Amino acid sequence: MLTAIPNPDDYKNVGIECLVQAYKSIFSVDNGEMRHGVERGQIWKYNEIVLRTSIVLIHQGIELLLKSEVAKKSPLLLIDQRRGEWKTLPNSGDESFTDLYTIGGNDLLRTFYACIPANSISEDFITHFEDVRVKRNKIVHSIGGEEISPEDVLKLILWTFTFLLGPDSFWESVLDKFYNHPGHEVGDEELEFEEIQQYIHLVYLEGILGKGELNNHFKVDLKARRYYCPTCTAGGGVLVKGDDSVEEYPSGKWAFLSPNAPDSTGLECLVCRESFDIERKDCNPTEGEPCKGNVIYLDEPGETDEDTGEVYEEDSFICLTCMRDQHKDKHQVAIE
Repeated sequence: MLTAIPNPDDYKNVGIECLVQAYKSIFSVDNGEMRHGVERGQIWKYNEIVLRTSIVLIHQGIELLLKSEVAKKSPLLLIDQRRGEWKTLPNSGDESFTDLYTIGGNDLLRTFYACIPANSISEDFITHFEDVRVKRNKIVHSIGGEEISPEDVLKLILWTFTFLLGPDSFWESVLDKFYNHPGHEVGDEELEFEEIQQYIHLVYLEGILGKGELNNHFKVDLKARRYYCPTCTAGGGVLVKGDDSVEEYPSGKWAFLSPNAPDSTGLECLVCRESFDIERKDCNPTEGEPCKGNVIYLDEPGETDEDTGEVYEEDSFICLTCMRDQHKDKHQVAIE
């Protein structure tokens, strides 16, 4: 009898872990190893093993995600042993699935395509998989000295997610890794502050890959107008910049209208994944000249006597384009 037969999620979860770890290894070097006066290229030459290890992890992650899809049909399709060697007959004893050889490479790819609907995945994936396979083989067999850039490896990671799990899957996996940390259950202040660091992931990727490339991997149009998130933008202290100056809020705007329409009254944040109701009114700040924004958020509801209707404190609004408090008068004009 075959025991310990895996389910699809067993493969999928480990595959995602491989890809996220590959990304975080590169991110850690670019955001923790750089030194003033030392060129980035020199730092990466010193840390080249990080890139090579990441490619091995990407290849492993791809194979695990392919196995996950095959396992949805039957994990037995993954066994790479003659049926006559299977311990499945009565009184043949037990054998753990983990002790068996499983298919890989081209056999796995063909089995994967046999298990999914036709045209359900981009034809470009085959080229992508072959590119990763060749790079991985050169690394593990020490063949050639092909130069590898962190940008290229980051693209391999993102495209693996997008091809196999769809747009948003990379970012959701990075956020899940952070928000599922058990420290959140006990209100770990350090983790709450680190929510701001999730902005840095997005700013880093956009800065190093470009908005156009990053846009391929999100459902939301990153080229659309952006806004501050009313919750996580202002929710965790300050952002210290490289020149030792301090900003009250992170500089990145990662909240988008939902849907992206002139009359939309919904907003969604990529970082905290919260949704918000907003009003479409022109910015009317308590100080300074108004900005050109027209996305206004009710920051703090006012207080009214339930019996008399007397207003103790009026509603407090902020503009999500400039994050300034708004006048509480009634002359703001709603955007039609």
